[in-house]
Amino acid sequence: MKCDHSDGTHVGSCAVCGDPVCSECFQSLFNVVICSNHEGLEDESEWELIALYMTTEGADSLRYYFDDQGVQSVAVENEEGTIEVYVPIEEKDDAWASLEGGEVGEDMIRCDEDRLFFAREIGECPICGTGAES
Repeated sequence: MKCDHSDGTHVGSCAVCGDPVCSECFQSLFNVVICSNHEGLEDESEWELIALYMTTEGADSLRYYFDDQGVQSVAVENEEGTIEVYVPIEEKDDAWASLEGGEVGEDMIRCDEDRLFFAREIGECPICGTGAES
């Protein structure tokens, strides 16, 4: 259901689905706006990190791929300028399985221990600290 509040002020687009969001129905997730269609997912503990990119282009490509697979995702820039891609906890197994075909790109390293892909420039898994092999 798209926002239909005529009295709300437009505050942006949903970081998950891209729909317009107004001041009456927005929620915040990782300091980005999400719409009320994602009620129950506004709790950051309901999302798991699946990939870290150095540029928005790689993260955007992954998000388009997830969208085609029916997996929700959100991309957030952290303090270091790295783009973090999150998926809902209940969708992480499906997301991980869909990436086993190499959809993340050759510039990414895979950490099977933490089930995380990260940009080769990062050098080591930011969770466990190992230099995982691709």
